[in-house]
Amino acid sequence: MQNLQIMIVEDEYRIRMGLERFISNQPQYAVIGTFANGQEALDEWRLGKKAEVILTDIKMPIMDGLTLITELKEEGYTGEFLVLSGFDDFQYVQQALRNQVADYLLKPVDRQQLQDRLQQLYEKKQEIENVRKQQSQKQEQLLLLRALSSENSLADTQWTEIFPSGTYYTCRLQIQNFHHQKAKRDPVRFHQELSAVVRIFDTELSNQWSDSSFWWWWDQEQSFGLLVHTEEKNSPLFIDRIAETLSHRTFFKLTASSGQILYELELLPAAMEAEHMELKLQPVSVESQYTEALSVNTQNILHSLRFAFKQFVFDDMDTALNRLKEELATAEQLDSVMALLQSSGIEMLHDVSKRLPVNDVHRMLQRLGRNTSQTLTASELLQGFDNWTKDLADMCIRLDQHSDRTAVERAKAFIHQHVQEAITIEQVAAHVYMNPTYFCAYFKKHTKETVLQYVTKQRLELAKRKLEDTDDKVTIIADSVGYHDHKYFSKLFKKHTGFAPSEYRRLRR
Repeated sequence: MQNLQIMIVEDEYRIRMGLERFISNQPQYAVIGTFANGQEALDEWRLGKKAEVILTDIKMPIMDGLTLITELKEEGYTGEFLVLSGFDDFQYVQQALRNQVADYLLKPVDRQQLQDRLQQLYEKKQEIENVRKQQSQKQEQLLLLRALSSENSLADTQWTEIFPSGTYYTCRLQIQNFHHQKAKRDPVRFHQELSAVVRIFDTELSNQWSDSSFWWWWDQEQSFGLLVHTEEKNSPLFIDRIAETLSHRTFFKLTASSGQILYELELLPAAMEAEHMELKLQPVSVESQYTEALSVNTQNILHSLRFAFKQFVFDDMDTALNRLKEELATAEQLDSVMALLQSSGIEMLHDVSKRLPVNDVHRMLQRLGRNTSQTLTASELLQGFDNWTKDLADMCIRLDQHSDRTAVERAKAFIHQHVQEAITIEQVAAHVYMNPTYFCAYFKKHTKETVLQYVTKQRLELAKRKLEDTDDKVTIIADSVGYHDHKYFSKLFKKHTGFAPSEYRRLRR
């Protein structure tokens, strides 16, 4: 924290020098100039002497303190004034107070009173600088959050250092039918309502959390991203209430994803991608004309199918699929069949989306669309849905088969094999056929360390061996173990070993 820059303007030499000695003895203050009248101080200020506090007498020759205050304010001075006055200067003090000076002190100056006033101004400066620093840091954090990608390498995690450590909650709120609303509404009214959504959203968040503990952004895909630094367990309920409030107070309808708790911030890119996918898989409400066109028996079969899939009772699922094909083999309302099959498929995919790799979820969503297309006949539609459902079930079976302790060993082997490359959490998770966030929780449960901690440890062990056994430059070694930001590598190496790479090499030889 920089000290408080002070100018002293006082025509009496003894008082001026006494004030300078007293103030200069305080480490948080710096006297950057002393002047015998207002004109001297004004001239120096015009030459670039930018004080944060001007301590000035009122009655002085050539230019008095009140004129100095008026001149400086007219020329753009935004700092503080402390005014010195005698007992007979009350009318001048009144005028100074009208000019919004910070305070006035009676002569002879009480040192404790002066110390108290300066300390108040110093603390005010600290508060302003802290707010500016927080605002600047928050803007940097938001720019980073908007630019995050799931392709971020496990070596490129220095971005997490500008965020506080601890547990995070992330989710997404999506505006439904955004383009439809934009097309049918008056443009001015549309943007007024959108501004209202932004204003209410920010206000609700500010009422719940401090400004430095949450970040939200608009991602141009008709949804808000949200990251909260919190240990609270009821965050999903609060976000649901915000979505309801926004839907009630504006003509937009918003849907919140279920959200994810992150114990390692490095998981955020993968979590954000999963949130996008979850919103795509929000269960579709089927129009009443479609449900009315189908028998109660058909709807019961679909309900049984969804329940069997959710519980992974695959025999019951096969039975339901066979009954469904028999029931709908002669159906005439193909639109109704197609709508309900799509709805059922999306719901089943939603149930397992948090565990499957994101690419597989996306691929199965596309296949569902193709297998329930309007161009298909009834038999093709039913067979396509049957095949799709069984393939999704096979994926889940393979996932269960892979989800044992050997998954950790296979992940470690993959990391060892690719430790010198820019590998991502998604790549490691895909190798053991798991969703990234699910895999990271699983890995930590069985190893007591995060994936990032394990990868970092392996890379630094390799770097240590190369420093001991080769004469390669530190920059070459950093590149060879996956760190292309050489400064970050050196910082990380020292953090974990207590030595800079060059120091470590010298001590080990």
